[in-house]
Amino acid sequence: MSATVLRDNFYLDVLPLFADAAGVVRGPAGDGRVAAVARADVADVAVAGLRDPGGHGGATYTLTGPEALTLVEVTQRAGAVLGRELRFEDETLEEADASRRAAYDVGDWQLDAWVSTYTAIAGGACAALSDDVRRVAGHEPRSLEQALTGA
Repeated sequence: MSATVLRDNFYLDVLPLFADAAGVVRGPAGDGRVAAVARADVADVAVAGLRDPGGHGGATYTLTGPEALTLVEVTQRAGAVLGRELRFEDETLEEADASRRAAYDVGDWQLDAWVSTYTAIAGGACAALSDDVRRVAGHEPRSLEQALTGA
């Protein structure tokens, strides 16, 4: 049996949901960048693979958006589209752990997973761009604005 692996970056249209009620996204991401992908682009690549399983069997696709953005850029641009003030506030690891520990009654593994979302961005693990959406789905990956408006 052959498989096709879709390696998705973070989702563009989900990043604004990281904001709290005051519109603040907090985490230890620093100036790191994330090449987040629209969920619709992931679906388009999956459809292409399902339509031609023989042509994609054994392939691994890295799915990213068209650009790698800082969380400051994400919050500014997403806020403009959503008509809501959003902003990013960098935290230390200790602040991130403490704020989540105070807000949620979950295990250490869950807290570590949430914080690692931001440390992966800070460390550059999410910044690389790929042309796999264009090559497989046949169109350019959606921008943050397009992902949020459904364009």
